[in-house]
Amino acid sequence: MKRIDAAALADLAALANRAPSVHNTQPARWALDDEGRILLVADLSRQLLIGDPSGRDLGLSCGASLEGMVMALAARGTGAVVEDLWNDDIRSWRHGYRLVARLTPEGGTTAPELGDWVEKRFTWRGPFGPAPPEAIAAVERWAADADDVTRVHRQDDLSFLATLNDQASLSIMRDPAFRDELVAWMRLSPSHPAYRFDGLNLEALRMGRFEGAVAGRVLGSPLFDLADRVGLGKALVAEAAKTMTATACLFFHRPAEETPVASGRAFYRFWLGFTRFGFAAWPMAALADTPWTADMLTQRFTLPVGHRLINVLRVGPAPSILPKFRLPPPVLVVNAKPD
Repeated sequence: MKRIDAAALADLAALANRAPSVHNTQPARWALDDEGRILLVADLSRQLLIGDPSGRDLGLSCGASLEGMVMALAARGTGAVVEDLWNDDIRSWRHGYRLVARLTPEGGTTAPELGDWVEKRFTWRGPFGPAPPEAIAAVERWAADADDVTRVHRQDDLSFLATLNDQASLSIMRDPAFRDELVAWMRLSPSHPAYRFDGLNLEALRMGRFEGAVAGRVLGSPLFDLADRVGLGKALVAEAAKTMTATACLFFHRPAEETPVASGRAFYRFWLGFTRFGFAAWPMAALADTPWTADMLTQRFTLPVGHRLINVLRVGPAPSILPKFRLPPPVLVVNAKPD
């Protein structure tokens, strides 16, 4: 086994934390046990108790970070044996944490090709630009070869998805508790202490300061309910026009019995996979999180039997690359023993 010291772990954790997480909550934390193995734990204070009561999204986010750690180790020539501990539901490791996985650094390996695209992967919450024909052909071939990706690109299908996504989003946003939780993770002013570290800030949301102030006021108060009662709720959450600018929508689905950690690892590889073709992405999580829409899409687009819809992503070229806003490395490493 190759030993990793605390300083190296912090560097590796920062690289692993380039992975996507729901609402940019960044729940993955890292520690070293007495035998020198790397432990991945979930910070339970970052679970979305309203939006993710089962913890599945928490597991997906941690799984993506786990894949990031495996890639970071590989970039240093170090292999890793991974033990997925999600189904063991270990919460006795330390108060406020759930033990997710254990990695044993050992053996040699080569840097993964997907690692070259980590810094170019980002979420784009705005209109997409036109894609060159060679990029469209490349993503078509790639999706056809993948057993966990379904590509949708016809205009009538994109229109269907755009309308359905707005309907599902409005249904979810009608829950005041969900809106309150969402607003708690929105950083709608540059003066917010966590503006550059986590959550969804103005740059990520593609909002100006005035728009951000209005969004916070409307979503975080009864004003949304009042607007919805007079028929304005749909307009407040509408994304259909922007959705229609996407080159395609990609359905990401995985075996239903798979742990969310394993699905999260595959999700990160999936996202990096199409990043290679010059595409950014904008998730339509409401389509997968709402049972009736997930069932409808599974049937309409004939997803594989035994697979569960994890997410639907709008993809296309973005006019610019957005920076990633992440927690500093020292925050990502925790002591394996109680304070």
